[in-house]
Amino acid sequence: MQDRQQFRRYKTSLSLRATLSLHRLIRQCALLALLLSCLFGAESIAQQPTKTVAQLADEIDRKLAILQKNAAPEAASEIASSISEQLSEFAQQSIMIFGEHRRQVDEKLKELRKSLDDLKSNSSDNPTADVVATEAQRTWAAVKAHYPKEALNILPPLWSCSMHQDLMEPAPGNCPICGMPLEPIYVTQPQLTQTPIIRAELVTKAPLEVGKKADLRIRLLFNQDGRPVRLDDLEETHTRKIHLLISDLSETDYHHEHPEPVGDGEYAFSFTPMRPDTYRIWADLKPSLTHVQQYSVADIPSATPRQGALALEEPENRHSEINGYKFDLTFAKVPIHEKETVPAKLRVTGPSGEPSHDLEVVMGAFGHFVGFCDDFSTVLHIHPVGSAIEQPEARGGPELPFYFRSNKPGTVRFFAQVKIRGKEMFPRFVIKVQPLQHLPSL
Repeated sequence: MQDRQQFRRYKTSLSLRATLSLHRLIRQCALLALLLSCLFGAESIAQQPTKTVAQLADEIDRKLAILQKNAAPEAASEIASSISEQLSEFAQQSIMIFGEHRRQVDEKLKELRKSLDDLKSNSSDNPTADVVATEAQRTWAAVKAHYPKEALNILPPLWSCSMHQDLMEPAPGNCPICGMPLEPIYVTQPQLTQTPIIRAELVTKAPLEVGKKADLRIRLLFNQDGRPVRLDDLEETHTRKIHLLISDLSETDYHHEHPEPVGDGEYAFSFTPMRPDTYRIWADLKPSLTHVQQYSVADIPSATPRQGALALEEPENRHSEINGYKFDLTFAKVPIHEKETVPAKLRVTGPSGEPSHDLEVVMGAFGHFVGFCDDFSTVLHIHPVGSAIEQPEARGGPELPFYFRSNKPGTVRFFAQVKIRGKEMFPRFVIKVQPLQHLPSL
């Protein structure tokens, strides 16, 4: 009897071990299948780089035009299916629009998809392809009206990864770190090199004095061999080869100057400081050797050192007024987070209270923007959207659109540069950039 019980226990033990082994094998196979699926899935994703808003809009435009030519029902259904897929991809490009614009776009996209579904069903009760296409064109035009024109007409100069936002690439593709498709980043500020090849030195006769015009020289030299930098060594950006961005330590008194050559690698300029303490110069240059913009930084000694300071906890301010002209900044999204591209506008109102259309051409545009961060080191040099203006007599306003992006959180002292009735004005604003909000890890 005892032997028989031991044999049963032995059989049960074998059966249990076999069952556990089978379950372990099934789990291992399932895990292997999941890993293979992830690997092949990631590979298929990596092989499909993200298209820009402009590329998708152009393809949808062409396919809607084909529908209007009375395509056969089978062809119309196939084209409608293709457009529906591209609309889904188009809707994911949300970095350009926020808030109410986003809501209206989503509603119009629903209407457009319903029209396309009528074509895909291929029912005799549904309207013909040309009728549907005509209505779809109207709805599609309403969708595009919410996007900045630049997003629909040009390719962005930079591409980034949503998981690795410090990465910036000059062309679409896949992230070299994780393999995800790169997303377009619409910015109107230059891409700067991380390793400047030119250094700047200031040549001064006397320290700066508040309210007194200072005549200065800046010397530009190549880091590698100390060779003087001539104008032929630089490429032109916004009608000039050298832009000097000048600010005092409190980031209150801003100047933008363009020096003239006076010697081998030396350039003369002047300005009148209105604040005490040190001023810093960022020489905005684009060397022909790299074709990438860089900043060469130098400080100007002052007769009143250590008297200026950066204001602590300066409140946000998006309004400025100079000589009766009012300047207002608006952003498509608030709050603004670091590494986030946000469409923005500067609106100018004249002394009469009417919108001003008197903006004159400054360096090929109706205005420019420069921002200084808390560290007194990071600079945002932002250009308005649109092509260069070649007619010096042209006038613009009342709005000047641009894209704002800061890779650092904190306070940005932001200056616009405009010219009205022959006088240059530099309205000052204060923008708060919030830290990037990370999702909690699972």
